Amino acid sequence: MNITIKKKLEEDRPHAFDKKVLQREMAKGEPMVKWFYKEDPAPIEDLDLETLRTDMTKGGEDITSTPMEEFKKLIRVGKHMIQVTVYKKEGEDIQRPGILFIHGGGFFGGAVEAKGNQCRYLAEQSDAVVVSPEYRLSPETPYPGAIEDVLGTLDWMTDHADELGMDRKRIAVSGESAGGTLAVNCCLLDTKKRIKLAAVIYGALDVLPAEQTAYHWDYSKYEMDESQKDYIMNRLYRFKKLSKYMEKLYVPEGFDPGDGNISPVYAKDVTNMPKTVMIEAEFDYYRLSNEVFVEKMIQEGKDVEVILYEGLDHGFFDRLGRLPQTADCIEEIARRVKEM
Repeated sequence: MNITIKKKLEEDRPHAFDKKVLQREMAKGEPMVKWFYKEDPAPIEDLDLETLRTDMTKGGEDITSTPMEEFKKLIRVGKHMIQVTVYKKEGEDIQRPGILFIHGGGFFGGAVEAKGNQCRYLAEQSDAVVVSPEYRLSPETPYPGAIEDVLGTLDWMTDHADELGMDRKRIAVSGESAGGTLAVNCCLLDTKKRIKLAAVIYGALDVLPAEQTAYHWDYSKYEMDESQKDYIMNRLYRFKKLSKYMEKLYVPEGFDPGDGNISPVYAKDVTNMPKTVMIEAEFDYYRLSNEVFVEKMIQEGKDVEVILYEGLDHGFFDRLGRLPQTADCIEEIARRVKEM
């Protein structure tokens, strides 16, 4: 396994937030210290879903420098329709690689347009056809609705490869957060083995609450600069809390959130995984589960590499144009797509 460590850009202290991340957190006010080791008091019934979803629609900046083509299509998945957005460079009638890109949002939020600028930059840098599906969200459509839509999009891409100008033998799948989970789900369930590369950006590979994880998630498993500890733990706490909501909203009654098709970290068979790059942030709540998944792939002899961004946290992919590491992350994916 190859591990690439991306050093902080504006901070020398080990296990500290990079400068821009700390500035963002400090601007939010004092950390919620009293809740770190306690249960969150808000029951699921009191969750303000509309506000949470609104917060998840904030996108990055458009940093492309070449003319891009973008269009939307309604496609059929089973007995329903979903919308997909296609991004690619203008001109050049060539067979490009294809990328199925899946936005995040805890399975209950997010939108294609929120990651539209990331998709445009990815299409530009990789010279690929990027297709991003507006998959159905929970709780209106819980598991397995999102997975069905993602797999249906993969089917549509391969069936319409010629009209898309896409090489159906060079398909990658990528996603961030919950989208990273769905990307892994897609690979594990792609019995036709059409996917040649998976680029998983801090995937939420474990839907179980922290207290129920097999690897015993705990704050103590993160090294933290003492002067920033409250801010770092506050960020981890936010996703520790969010994961509880995610599990309740996404997993319907009668299904086990520890099922490998829901939480890939518990998958019993990972032999279907293609070449994989796991892109992680040092202070990401899901990093611990993703390390377990990487170890599982290594044990199966799979081709997997890890890129770890020091000083960053869950959500850094949102900040295209404001955080240099976001563009770097996309460029790393693009380079591997070109190598397919």
